[in-house]
Amino acid sequence: MIKSLTSVGNSKAVILPKRLINKYQLNKVRIQETDEGILITRAKGILSFQEKLELAKKNKTQMYAKMKTQAEDADTIAYYKQSDISAIDLEIIVE
Repeated sequence: MIKSLTSVGNSKAVILPKRLINKYQLNKVRIQETDEGILITRAKGILSFQEKLELAKKNKTQMYAKMKTQAEDADTIAYYKQSDISAIDLEIIVE
């Protein structure tokens, strides 16, 4: 497929056909330079550190609830009774 570049301010843009946007579920794309040229791929599911941090903050209550459930699990308790957990930094779970 050959596409022309469209001017957008001081930049250029490629208009992707709706068929490709739907087929690959494009909302965000990742643009990478390769030895062969430019590679455009779907960026869904690829989060930056800042995006992951914001997601963790947003879901903090649910994360703590899941951690509590897992900590009360009999298998988890048995595992940590047998293991040395002195190296675990408990400050990471303090609010």
